[in-house]
Order: sequence, then structure tokens, then C-alpha cells
Amino acid sequence: MKERYLSCGKIVGVHGVRGAVKTEVWCDTPSVLAHFDRVYLKKDGVYTPHAVKGAFVSGNGVVLTLDGINDRETALALRGTVLYAEREQIPVPEGAMLQQDMLGLKVIDAESGRVYGTLKRIDPSPASDLLVVDAPEGEVLVPMIPPFVKTLSDEGIFLTPPAGMFKEETK
Repeated sequence: MKERYLSCGKIVGVHGVRGAVKTEVWCDTPSVLAHFDRVYLKKDGVYTPHAVKGAFVSGNGVVLTLDGINDRETALALRGTVLYAEREQIPVPEGAMLQQDMLGLKVIDAESGRVYGTLKRIDPSPASDLLVVDAPEGEVLVPMIPPFVKTLSDEGIFLTPPAGMFKEETK
């Protein structure tokens, strides 16, 4: 079952004296987070909504003014807090998937149907994100670029890897 709330960033500091918070963005771009009308804070397993009264992109982050956080001290106490959004708030282009939904999927050869392993995590990299595949031979890193990644679906991640990326099957 897919999670209702997805992490979208983290509060890393404050901005000014009226409770605005600086955030590290975990979305595709800062503008995605800046367009949310509400975010959720999680405490003791309970997600509490906070309306976004104001937001602007600042460098690689976003400065948010949240309902109920009106002074610097309250904002400072939230440093390190993860922000969440409801799944429906997050725009997902046709043919794409949220990274969280990809974790645990089978990684499959697009031509032969061979299952190489499962997706363990996705590591950011300057050139392209790297799929970390938990394969029988250990972790295998696959660049998440069109020549290798053919399709994504709930059934799996279909690849056309170069020769030697995964160990050959033994009979």
C-alpha cells in the first residue's frame, strides 16, 4: 500500500523574526515545494497540517511561512523537522513515478525478462541519479538515464544494461 504522506523536505533554519523557516528541498525542484498550500509535521506518528501562508525559492531551498508558527523561537525549535505532503499534492508527470514508490521494485531486463534484483535506494549524483540494485552479487549502481532505464511501472524497473554491469546467469 502506498504511503499517504511523503517526505518533501526538512527545516534547516529560520528566516527573520516572524517564524519563517528555511527548508532543504527533497522534491524535484524547489518550486514544487514552494507551490504547496499546506505541509504536514509529524509528531508521535500523527501528521499535523500547517497552511502555507507564504513561500519563496531561496537558492536551492524554500523559505516557508506556516500557519501557527509566528515567532523566531517557535521556528528555531523546529530545526531538523521533516516536512510531509499528501501524495495528491505532488505533481507526477505521465510515465514517471515517485522515488519512494520505486523502492523495493524488481529490476528486470527489458529484453530477456531476467530479474537482476530489487531497488534498494536511489543515490543522487551530479550526472544522474543512481539506482542502487540489491543483486545476488551485491549492490550494483545503474545510472538512471534513458539508454539504460527503459520503463517504470508498478511491476518493476525495466533496464537495458551494458554487458558486464550484472553478473552473467550461471546454469
